[in-house]
Amino acid sequence: MSHSENKAEFMSRISDCAGLIHKIAAIYTDRKEDGEDLLQEILYQSWKSYPSYRNDSKFSTWLYKVSLNTALVYRRKKGRMTTESFNDEVIEKTDSSYFENDEKMTLMTAIKELSKTDRLIITLYLEGYNYKEIAEITGLSNENSATRIHRIKTKLIVKLKNIA
Repeated sequence: MSHSENKAEFMSRISDCAGLIHKIAAIYTDRKEDGEDLLQEILYQSWKSYPSYRNDSKFSTWLYKVSLNTALVYRRKKGRMTTESFNDEVIEKTDSSYFENDEKMTLMTAIKELSKTDRLIITLYLEGYNYKEIAEITGLSNENSATRIHRIKTKLIVKLKNIA
């Protein structure tokens, strides 16, 4: 496959998963500028890693792993961000269909308050990944991923009741 064919295929696949990387950028950053930087870094790291994609899993699963690893490295470099510096502008920049109402904004805020691992797991769940796929991405067992999702949902319910 030529470089231009490879690039066209990559761009098509990325376009199909654009919402995924926008959500990761929104969840793992607090400011518009950081969200934009993280999106660029995710695209760069994905393109750089694309030759290693072997079709062993769905492209979206592979992209999620690359995006998440990129986001975690990015956050480490930027230092620990607090929810006090949360800025709604980064959400306005992301896929508007995901954040189309106040309830989703409230859920986003509650998710940002979870631990890194819980954020990862619930984001995968909300993206429609099943327990087996979540286990594959996170390294948890199917049973453990199901248990964690139940506990995270309970935490979010409590947080959402406190916000309301």
